[in-house]
Amino acid sequence: MSLGLAIGVDIGGGSIRASLFDESGKELKSHVSPTPENLNNESFLKILKDTIRPLVPEAKGIGVGSPGPLNNERGVLIASANMKGLENLPIKESLTKEFSLPVWYENDANCAALGEAYFGFYKEAESKLILTLGTGVGGGFVDKGILYSGYLGNGIEIGHTTAVIGGALCGCGVKGCVESYFSTRGFINRYMEKTSIKLNSAEEFFQLVFKKDPVAEEILHFGTLALAHAVRNAIHLLNPEAVVFVGGITKSYDLFGKTLESEIRSTIFPVLNGRLKIGVGGSLSGTLGAASLVFSKEKV
Repeated sequence: MSLGLAIGVDIGGGSIRASLFDESGKELKSHVSPTPENLNNESFLKILKDTIRPLVPEAKGIGVGSPGPLNNERGVLIASANMKGLENLPIKESLTKEFSLPVWYENDANCAALGEAYFGFYKEAESKLILTLGTGVGGGFVDKGILYSGYLGNGIEIGHTTAVIGGALCGCGVKGCVESYFSTRGFINRYMEKTSIKLNSAEEFFQLVFKKDPVAEEILHFGTLALAHAVRNAIHLLNPEAVVFVGGITKSYDLFGKTLESEIRSTIFPVLNGRLKIGVGGSLSGTLGAASLVFSKEKV
């Protein structure tokens, strides 16, 4: 039986991207709209619908991913650290009403985890902890093809576990989160603190690391250790078969991957090392991750 085509929608701080996929994970067409500067629920929902609309005639379901916190049962984005102005946004209800298709909504890290689990390099592994390294740090856990989302959908928020008690202030309002030390925002803020120089991107930061800038190197080293210990904690909680890193920052994995992996492996129970796989995933698009919600609901 053919599962038909699915629309995946990736809502990010900078843009909304919607793509149409077949069940092998092949992207057939896509539309991108920039996220407007001054956001409110109404204007945002209009852009969201306009981005999706051209793809609807061929699809049999819509999967949506965005940063949380959200309520995945009601399909509501509660708030967003990167998209101020949105509050209790009724994504599922609006799209269902507009397009008369089933709609699934999860946080973007969960979508990435599901996409990676179904279509990525480690798809054969029975259970996977997937970390998205980008603007922030997201996490998702997929066990036997099923996404663990926690109560109403805010599970595995590994970026907001504590790396340093009383440490640097995170976008979530709490001090010392992992993503304050290892993420685009974290790197830029830590570099600014130490040098008063404002970098504009992760690429710029890693360029400095590549050129052996001592401040950037030190920030990356500490951030890598912070991330490694967050992963160690998660491994001891979940005992996954594979830990997979995805997201934009993995483009620079050769600058921190060895340290990250050796710190994880040297601090987890030795018995786990023989069977644990660690590596970079396929860095599938956020839209494929979101579309996987549609495919996975079919299978479960």
